[in-house]
Amino acid sequence: MRVLLLTPYPIRKPLVGGERRAAAIARAYEAAGHDVTTAGLYDPWFVKPDAVGPFDVPLGGEVHARMQELDPHSEISRWRAIAEVDVVYDRFAAAARRARADLVQFEEPFCWFLARQLRADGHTAGAPIVHSSYNFETTAQHELREAGAPISDATLRDVAALERRIAAEADLVVTVSDGDAEAFRSIGARRVIVAPNGTEALSANARTAGIVARFFAHEPHALFVSSAHPPNAAGLLETVAQASGRAVLREGLLLVAGDVSRLVRASPEWRRNQHVFARTRLLGRIDDAVLAALYADARIVVLPKTKGGGSNLKTAEALVSGRPIAATRRAFEGFEAYAGEPGVYIANDGADLWQHVADALRNGAEAAPMPLRSVGGLLWPECLRPMVRAAEELAAAVRSPVAA
Repeated sequence: MRVLLLTPYPIRKPLVGGERRAAAIARAYEAAGHDVTTAGLYDPWFVKPDAVGPFDVPLGGEVHARMQELDPHSEISRWRAIAEVDVVYDRFAAAARRARADLVQFEEPFCWFLARQLRADGHTAGAPIVHSSYNFETTAQHELREAGAPISDATLRDVAALERRIAAEADLVVTVSDGDAEAFRSIGARRVIVAPNGTEALSANARTAGIVARFFAHEPHALFVSSAHPPNAAGLLETVAQASGRAVLREGLLLVAGDVSRLVRASPEWRRNQHVFARTRLLGRIDDAVLAALYADARIVVLPKTKGGGSNLKTAEALVSGRPIAATRRAFEGFEAYAGEPGVYIANDGADLWQHVADALRNGAEAAPMPLRSVGGLLWPECLRPMVRAAEELAAAVRSPVAA
């Protein structure tokens, strides 16, 4: 089977959650013996040349101009423009012709306009279209606005209309959780399957681990890891604020890793909530070797998610690390089967969450690794197997309609 994978970003060197899932999807199809052509959009001002794949397409000023003509108040106009501006669309069309796809899969709803236009123009004639959803975006966009993102009313309106159209016209919808699957069924999607989020096993090396331990003077630490996604910062800030006057970190450190650090530092809540943030170190973006060392030595991993759709890749990462976890229930959406594992603590509220973290840091004995039944079900190959199987069945049915 030949697969054309349309993405809103390059995936040659994935960094954040969506990029990591898309890269894992490409690998999953390739591991099953399928040929994958990936075409992603990128802004050359922000993406380094070595991160760009051979069929990735640069974003030009023509798209912005067309967006202004369509509706400057709606983010959806940007994605409509990409399918309408010749200098951009023609590059995607060339990738589609090269792929000779038996199946087209678009990651996140915004690439729908491309997938639809490529089929209408005959570049992917006969190939079924799969929507790979990371959130139920209609809900996620509302929550992004609640978390402080500048989401307009026009964007909210257009995202809801877009997902209804995808539900009606896509041949298959792949979601990351049962809740998202039910949301798509509720707006008319006929065929929906769940392929949950996963992770890769991190491997710490002794040299890096030693350097990290000495840098933090061997103080016990709790670990929170996230990208610069506003709901992720909101979860940390909200739960810490809820703990004010009821839970205090008096020993050890909270280490905040990833680009979420800059969102936390810029918030007025940073100065107001010194009962936790006085013992917090903002590390910013770190490489995988340092991240593995921080996980390996963490007294506890904190998952304070309160907003945002889909499921949390960092929950899978935390579970695979084998360290004890303190989490909100929202952080375990899509991972409910693991919520009762030894070492997993699901808090009732922010104060409960941070009291549990404080207790873990106060405990002088090293916490024992959390014994999981198996990490196999949390790694990408197993998580994405239902998607690959459903896509194969879909493509086969199109090739042999009588047998289907």
